[in-house]
Amino acid sequence: MPLFENRTFEPLLDVRVTERVKSRLVATGPWRLVNRPGTADLVVRGVVTALGVTPVSFDRSHRVLEQRVTITAQITADRRNQAAAGAAFQGTVTGASEYSEVGDTLQIRAAKNRAIEEAGDLLAQDVIARLLSLERLEPQSGPTDRPTPSPMSAPPEASP
Repeated sequence: MPLFENRTFEPLLDVRVTERVKSRLVATGPWRLVNRPGTADLVVRGVVTALGVTPVSFDRSHRVLEQRVTITAQITADRRNQAAAGAAFQGTVTGASEYSEVGDTLQIRAAKNRAIEEAGDLLAQDVIARLLSLERLEPQSGPTDRPTPSPMSAPPEASP
């Protein structure tokens, strides 16, 4: 899985969302990550298209008490053996989470960071659910009693 593209102004959001999706793929799905996209049966690519912050509650003085973070991404999954047929899956996924706007600037930023992580997790769950549906609709060829992990591309590991 190549690093998602970030089209937002939030630094490193592409890295954070990509890592969330990768960890969910490995933990939840019948897939394993590989270092070269050319050897993967399924290549998942993504573009983080939006990061929205919306007030959800206010105090009597109309100061914001809580905010909602929403992350939106465009996801494409291509099967190696069906490249000419087009994407196996293409769609928009979102994840959202709330955080408290109470406290000093560092506390608020830490709360926002936690909300971004939670929203990234929910977005990743949405991706996994859609990919699992895809796997049920298009089973791997060959008889098996248990799902065989499909290789997915991952960026090469850095050597120490």
